[in-house]
Amino acid sequence: MHRYHITLSLMVCLAISLTGCGSSGPTLAEVSGTVTLNGQPLPDAMVSFYPTSGERSAHGVTDAAGHYTLMFTGLKEGALVGPHSVQIETGVQVGEEEISPAAKVAQLPAKYNKETELTAEVERGSNTLDFDLQ
Repeated sequence: MHRYHITLSLMVCLAISLTGCGSSGPTLAEVSGTVTLNGQPLPDAMVSFYPTSGERSAHGVTDAAGHYTLMFTGLKEGALVGPHSVQIETGVQVGEEEISPAAKVAQLPAKYNKETELTAEVERGSNTLDFDLQ
C-alpha cells in the first residue's frame, strides 16, 4: 500500500509540473503579412521571426500571393510580443515532398536571411507586417 501512495504522489507531482501554475504560456500576438520581391509576390518563402531576447522563434511560409501567417508551434499561431530579427529564405524544403535541386538554390541576398538586416516589432493583438524586398 505504501508503494501505491508513493507512486500516486509522484504522478500527481509530475502532472502539476507539466501543467504549470495556471499559466497559459508566453504572450503571443497574431502576425501575418505579405512578402514581395521587386513588387511581385514571393511564393514559397520561409519567413522566420527570431526574438532579440533569444526565446522561441515563429515561422510561416508564403503562399502563391506572397501571404504568410506565423506559427509559434504546430498548433499555436503567432509570435512572441517584442522586437524580432526577421529572416526570409527561399529554396527551403518544407514538408516531406522532394523538391528539385534548382528550387533549393537560394534566390535572396544574405541581407534578408543569414546576415539579415530585417527587423520587426510584434505588438499585442493583430499585426500585419509586410516586407518589400528589392
